[in-house]
Amino acid sequence: MKNLNLELQNLSNIRKINKHPYITMLLPTRKRTAMVKKSVTTVLEMATDPSLLHIAVAYDNDDLESHAYFTSNQWQMLVENTGATQEINSIERIGWQGLHEYYNYLAQNIVSNWYFIWNDDAFMRTQGWDQEILAQKDYKGLLSMESNGKRPDSTLFPCVSRLWVDTFKMIGINPVDQWIQDIVYPIGAYKRLESKIFHDHFKTTGNNDDEIYQETSKTKKFTKRAYKTPEVSAMKEEWTARWKAVYDN
Repeated sequence: MKNLNLELQNLSNIRKINKHPYITMLLPTRKRTAMVKKSVTTVLEMATDPSLLHIAVAYDNDDLESHAYFTSNQWQMLVENTGATQEINSIERIGWQGLHEYYNYLAQNIVSNWYFIWNDDAFMRTQGWDQEILAQKDYKGLLSMESNGKRPDSTLFPCVSRLWVDTFKMIGINPVDQWIQDIVYPIGAYKRLESKIFHDHFKTTGNNDDEIYQETSKTKKFTKRAYKTPEVSAMKEEWTARWKAVYDN
């Protein structure tokens, strides 16, 4: 990601969480602070051991609403009063068409056992979801949870291991959920967990038809066309072969 303007970073928390295995929630967001608060609250309250969780946020440096919230005591107390840790990154705006860049940047700068691709309109529904992931500490493949409005075999919120990031040096390309699914499904390198996620997306629930959703809708057609190019198909084949070799080893 180019021209990154890192304004805030909780370095003391990064050092603190390095003492034990943990799950990092990768959370890009823009102008949705009320939703972020609700989303992160469900993640923390539904976790058996929030101290194993790290909330990594990326927001645009022109997003004054997010800046005010994430620099407030309210945000810090929401996360750290549970024993979880957090870090905030303010970066130059890329937009939804570059959503994968936010995820890639966060993952590349955090050492974690697991990286959970999260959204600000996602809400955890299952108590003890973190223990399901921790029980898979020796597993190398994709972990996924069921979300409303999606086929049982689809992966909307993928959770990838450190080995994935070490292998590819990134999470993937846009759309990241589809990308990861297309790599791991052909070789069976995934597990479906019992925990469930509620996705409060406009197409599913009719909620949140806001500025952010409208921007997303305008760029999705371009992203879908780009995803079907020969260059992307070749990259997908290469990643699948590389991951199979690592996964089978």
